[in-house]
Amino acid sequence: MTQQLPPAPDAETASTEARPFFKKKRFLIPAGVLVLGIALGSCSGGSKQVSEAAPAGPPSSAAAAASEPASASAAAVPAAAPAAPPATAAPAAPAVGVPFSVKMRNGNVARITVVSAVRTDAVTTTAFATAPKSGSFLLLEVLWETESGKTTSNPLYFSAKDANGRKADLQMFADNQLPAGDVMPGDKSRGFVAFDVAVGPVTVMIADPLLQEAARIQIPG
Repeated sequence: MTQQLPPAPDAETASTEARPFFKKKRFLIPAGVLVLGIALGSCSGGSKQVSEAAPAGPPSSAAAAASEPASASAAAVPAAAPAAPPATAAPAAPAVGVPFSVKMRNGNVARITVVSAVRTDAVTTTAFATAPKSGSFLLLEVLWETESGKTTSNPLYFSAKDANGRKADLQMFADNQLPAGDVMPGDKSRGFVAFDVAVGPVTVMIADPLLQEAARIQIPG
């Protein structure tokens, strides 16, 4: 029995099988395409990096628009208002023992002080003494001075009323009564003014030469 041998390969096939795989045509073409793609990708990446590394230019319009509202809001903040001047305190109401000014017309101003205010059962030791109808007398010691111009003191410039508004009786015969007469600048007039008035708070009014009320003082009860 004879053995049949396989046909011998031709020279081209033998040379192809004998070459390494990376020298064969079917590997060379895809490899070339791959290398070309890598080279193009490298070039693209390099140009992108250069673009990112470029120095920054002027801010965009969007950034400028974003900064404008902040500047506008800062400018819109109102400046602090100037401090208000301190309020001027109103002059204190006349009180016992405290001098107060009374305008007596024509630029004349008197300076009056009710030095004391006491309750008493009698205001004179003369034959004109009478008992008080309201229970007691209110005896005021008055100091009269001229603050400007020329003024005239007079017990008739004084009147009073009790807490219920009833008018008090002026006692014209009190001892050491406030004298009536001119008081020149630098001079003083001092004396008493007495009222027959109910016990309790009393309002004393001071009138000008035309007997118009010019000031008042509250006497505690």
